[in-house]
Amino acid sequence: MDSRLPLLTVDTVLFPGLVIPVPVRDAQSRAVIRDLVENGGELVCGAVTIRDGYELGDRVFRSLHGIGCAASISEITMDAGNGATGALEGPMEVTLTGNRRFQVAELDAEGDYLVANVDWLPETPGDDPLGAATIAVNRFRRYAEAVTEISQPGLHIGSLPDDPSTLSYLMSAAMVLLTPERQKLLEATDTTTRLAHLVGLLDAELAAITALPSLPAVDLPWSNMSPN
Repeated sequence: MDSRLPLLTVDTVLFPGLVIPVPVRDAQSRAVIRDLVENGGELVCGAVTIRDGYELGDRVFRSLHGIGCAASISEITMDAGNGATGALEGPMEVTLTGNRRFQVAELDAEGDYLVANVDWLPETPGDDPLGAATIAVNRFRRYAEAVTEISQPGLHIGSLPDDPSTLSYLMSAAMVLLTPERQKLLEATDTTTRLAHLVGLLDAELAAITALPSLPAVDLPWSNMSPN
């Protein structure tokens, strides 16, 4: 995979192996999609999460997190208001499949959008991925049961992957978390560390549900995501 990627700025965190729909509304992101389509070949970009930002005319200048995920675009859905021409000019939605994590090494802002030279981050297991996975799965099933009791449609997880790394990303995507917590999970140095952090988050969520059993129903993003 090329180490130079056009950047798609997104409001959520994309994890390796997960598939998510992402709205594309700003001019820079539309330009990324336009050029990828016009150039042919694989539709691959880097998905980086917005830290904060403001809009200035047709350009969007944003503070971005330094670690993101390479993504393949499998589907582009145009907004009905774009007209019959299908021109990539208005709002749209793209379906992204997460591939490999990267760290931005250098940014090129000379064109219509940001392009990054990236360093690929390895997927290392850490000290005890299997032990950490066993604990995390136990907590995650308790969390799913608790959420299902207090909200509809709840969280029905079924079978979980055996691979600890895949498991860690799937659970990271399925939990209802603020973006900074999701970003921390993406940036974890290894699988064991990510799973240990997940256990801490799950324990905090279980404690909150116990203290406030009448929490409002939430729509979990599980149905929109699947392992690659």
